[in-house]
Amino acid sequence: MKVIERFIAAIRPNLPGQGPLLEQLARLHADDPLRLLREIGSRALLSHVRLCQLWAEALGVTYVNPFNIELPSDATVQLPVEIARKANALVLTAVAGSATVGMAEPDDKRLVASLKKALAREISPVFSHPDEIQASINLLFGSENTLSRSLERTCAEWPALPGGREIVTSSDAEEMLHNEAVQELFNSLLLTAFRRRASDIHLEPGPDEARVRFRVDGDMCEILSVPRAVHEGLLVRLKVLSKLDITQSRLPQDGAFEIEFGGTRPAFRTSTLPSLYGEKGVIRLLGSPVSGGPPRMGTLGLSDSVRSALRRVILTPNGILIVCGPTGSGKTTTLYACLAEINRPDLNLVTIEDPVEIRLPGVNQHQVNAEIGLNFGRVLRTILRQDPDVILVGEIRDLETARIATEAALTGHLVMTTLHANNSLQAVTRLVEIGVEPYLVAPTTMGVLSQRLVRRICVACKESYPATPEELAPFFHNPAAVSVNLYRGRGCPQCYGTGFHSRLGLHEFVEVSETMRDLINRRASSAELMTEAHRTGYRTLRYDGLKKALLGMTTLSEVTHATLPEMNS
Repeated sequence: MKVIERFIAAIRPNLPGQGPLLEQLARLHADDPLRLLREIGSRALLSHVRLCQLWAEALGVTYVNPFNIELPSDATVQLPVEIARKANALVLTAVAGSATVGMAEPDDKRLVASLKKALAREISPVFSHPDEIQASINLLFGSENTLSRSLERTCAEWPALPGGREIVTSSDAEEMLHNEAVQELFNSLLLTAFRRRASDIHLEPGPDEARVRFRVDGDMCEILSVPRAVHEGLLVRLKVLSKLDITQSRLPQDGAFEIEFGGTRPAFRTSTLPSLYGEKGVIRLLGSPVSGGPPRMGTLGLSDSVRSALRRVILTPNGILIVCGPTGSGKTTTLYACLAEINRPDLNLVTIEDPVEIRLPGVNQHQVNAEIGLNFGRVLRTILRQDPDVILVGEIRDLETARIATEAALTGHLVMTTLHANNSLQAVTRLVEIGVEPYLVAPTTMGVLSQRLVRRICVACKESYPATPEELAPFFHNPAAVSVNLYRGRGCPQCYGTGFHSRLGLHEFVEVSETMRDLINRRASSAELMTEAHRTGYRTLRYDGLKKALLGMTTLSEVTHATLPEMNS
């Protein structure tokens, strides 16, 4: 039985009443099976994932979406980009002398043999949609020259605003809206941001030119400078995608958009704000197409002791888990990972967020809207009438939300939330300081996690070196007597010369004991709470950072910048 026949036989039960259409399409594309797959996909008769799964079953292989796994970026285990594009194939995993290769045509034995020869290793072919493969190739191996070429083309078409004006009129905006060069440059910026693992794109106007900067691993880096007219074109494109008013430039605007990217739809949050030289635009990347879905607890960099204590807390039927830290320290990511850890069909998991950053399968997510009075407190009160088991409150900002959250925990719900505090022990007393009665805080608070993010050393260029007394001074009483090796990144193409690749969490966790509950009830000082916490095994952020630096995960400089000295050092 041919692939098309097997596919039609498999898909027919999933599409009742569509038999005649399927037969017609099968006859029309009998000589081009992939064209048939794309045609059915374009009609949205089935979800993309289900369609690909059925196609893979017809081929007798497994379906793997390249965006759901971390692809090997080492050039020695990847196909040359020209071969990958032509063969519609991409190495998904590589170990020892074998590799799993995603292919649009995994049943082509001659192609499989050619790829085996090109890679010089055994291969296991699986099916990946051709659009996913091509988008992954662009993301992994796209040249920075693509961005430069897009900018050159845009500058050629928009050297300046007509008549030397600095203000965009509605006719200018309309022309920019349909300009292909502007669209190509905007898309190239997004693609480059994904490739560099940026969290934000900043479009910043200046007196003569505008600059584009990315925030990568927490640090800002300049990518390119563009003429003011090109900057205005990029802002128009941003506003159109975000459904903002393209003619409004004197007031701030906030929006969001999604784009189709290789079978996935990464989301973006946008903001525009008038500045001295024009409007500034910021694009927050809420989920990379290569992130592999919602975060998991195993990817947070938790130490074994913190992870086991955190699991004990999130598996309790009621109480409050607090995650604290400054803005941008990964608090929401940690809570998402906790939700993923306990997400089961028999639980009703609900979130209240501002905004919803990542869509979580199986979780009821709600976004607050302050403009219409839909704040955290109001949504939380309503959710309590909808039979929740676990509630994630994006942030406790006021007494009303704090009081409702503690009462919810007291009446049998597990509540996860974030709070702004410098460390775990301050967060324990923060609820009391904002007005929640100690008799509510003490029995409901189960644990507090404090965290910071530091840059992780690039594994491709990591090297060892003997530590100097100056480096060790913030961590040891007698650094001259300590002899240890530390690690750093030399800088390589994979980390763009920075020596760092991605970020790592530093954590401290306080699991509230019965003695500590008594101290909270008595409004004890932070010093008394600290003494009790140390008695039960509490370790500070700096301790966790030092341990991870000695293990070669980050540098002591990163730890020093992210954490405060220990009180007894």
